[in-house]
Amino acid sequence: MTETSVPVADGWPAPAPGRSVTGVVRVPGSKSLTNRYLVLAALADGPSRLRAPLHSRDSALMVTALRSLGAKITEAPGSGPFGPDLLVEPLPASASGNTEVDCGLAGTVMRFVPPLAALRSGTAAFDGDPHARQRPMGATIEALRGLGIEVDDGGRGALPFSVTGSGAVPGGRVEIDAGASSQFVSALLLAGARFTHGLHLVHTGETVPSLDHIAMTVQVLRECGVDVDDSVPNEWRVAPGPIRAFDVEIEPDLSNAGPFLAAAVATGGSVSIPGWPAQTTQVGDKWRQILPQMGAT
Repeated sequence: MTETSVPVADGWPAPAPGRSVTGVVRVPGSKSLTNRYLVLAALADGPSRLRAPLHSRDSALMVTALRSLGAKITEAPGSGPFGPDLLVEPLPASASGNTEVDCGLAGTVMRFVPPLAALRSGTAAFDGDPHARQRPMGATIEALRGLGIEVDDGGRGALPFSVTGSGAVPGGRVEIDAGASSQFVSALLLAGARFTHGLHLVHTGETVPSLDHIAMTVQVLRECGVDVDDSVPNEWRVAPGPIRAFDVEIEPDLSNAGPFLAAAVATGGSVSIPGWPAQTTQVGDKWRQILPQMGAT
């Protein structure tokens, strides 16, 4: 076989737009916020409503997982252009029985839901897609054990595993290495207020990735009336208490807005994204600082 090459000096001509891209683009709701609010709604002190949530495989897996634990989640007509609102009645105090949870490939399901399973009586068996069994779960599993929760993972530190709850979690101080994923921290923070003595979570490893996503978790907890102290680096304290029910409109996913905004920049056009929040913890909000450096307004 004869190899051919193109001299670097020649390269390839960049595609040129025939005209400027202009328009208004509505993007679906944030996955990160949708699944965090679903978990909090399942633990809240009354019914909650998620307006304009994301409808995707990950959010559908979360809905199914929470239903399997005893939450009641129904759809209701809403103003969102991508699907109905979600009405959530929380897990009943008497939730019990053995169940199964399909995590698919959703990291938020495999990491956020096990602490909820520990708050009910019975065994919840977690599994997912074949590739999900390769994702790290050791920090969550060891943290649950550190809180006195029975977890059977066959020594794998990964899916499949089972969580056996007794209806309550004492809580208190627990140390984890969350260097592999910020979701290990968020998972425990979301449920910490429902632990009898709250939660004092300490990260013992190197830098936690995606600290912005932990800040998002802290913010939604505070919106629901939960007392969270994150004043000490790598430590989080969640006071025990109720999680206030809520009625919230899910922000559009700002990261997903990126390709449409980039199209405007590349073609000298103009694209508008309705519903962009003035204040947000979404990492995608950084588009507002990045694109002006490329000449955009």
